[in-house]
Amino acid sequence: MTIKFNFYDIYGFALPGFLLLAVLWLPFGLIDGHWPDAEFSSAILGVILAYIAGHVLQTVAQVAIPSNFLNGRFPSVVFLDAGDETFSTEFKERLARQINRVFQLNASSASSDAIRKDAFFLCRSALIKSKTVVYAEQFEGLYALMRGLSASFGIAVAYYLGWAYSGLLQNVTPFGLFPAVWQISGVVVMVAITIAILAGLRLARNAGDRAGRLAMTASVLITSFAAGYYLGITRVAASGHRGQLIVAALLAAFAAERCYSGYKAFAKEFAKAVYRDFNNYEGAASADPPSEIESPPEAL
Repeated sequence: MTIKFNFYDIYGFALPGFLLLAVLWLPFGLIDGHWPDAEFSSAILGVILAYIAGHVLQTVAQVAIPSNFLNGRFPSVVFLDAGDETFSTEFKERLARQINRVFQLNASSASSDAIRKDAFFLCRSALIKSKTVVYAEQFEGLYALMRGLSASFGIAVAYYLGWAYSGLLQNVTPFGLFPAVWQISGVVVMVAITIAILAGLRLARNAGDRAGRLAMTASVLITSFAAGYYLGITRVAASGHRGQLIVAALLAAFAAERCYSGYKAFAKEFAKAVYRDFNNYEGAASADPPSEIESPPEAL
């Protein structure tokens, strides 16, 4: 069996997964001086683990960082609005006529968002079928990369802060009534929060509501903080690395914000590239509608 990796596999899964593993390992290297082995066999294992971690990360990131970031709407839908200035009026009218001629769908400014989303998927599917999609595929991989990096750095912020404050909360007793929260077994806390993550993920995927996304995002961040706290209890107090870990958290927060800005920019460029490539595709006007829609991981 031959395993083939495409552009999206590398940019969407492998690289973000590698970054996630790197940020999770950094405190161990900083405090204990233990860094991953550079041997070939270890490197192959690292690539496999990064690829798997990337899939898990993107599953969470697609819910926590949705693509309908333009007031709850996708760029591919907004770009066809009459008042949007991304494309000229003449281009939007010509594109709508072409989509109507090829797919029998009205994608004009008067159409619904659902129809425009279907039209976008069909445009991309036609480009893939004709093997003329080039820049759109690159932008798709880049926006997935930036979203994965944003999620990795966001997790790193909470994780590093957990390490930095490790041991400082051991004697905290809420309201003077309960045992110190941080004296509870770390395994119990991690299991409980993992259940909350899965519940939030299911809720967000099924309902697609803002509350579900916020619940899942908060669960992931709390889990990251708790993991850092418990892993650092026996290490940070004696190492004197709290300041360095706080600085690492600040740098990760800055990187997360920059990557998120890049994610939105590349997501918009992806939608624009699909429409432009489809409009320039000379055979699209006479081609039969694709029998099967090969859609990207999510709508844009």
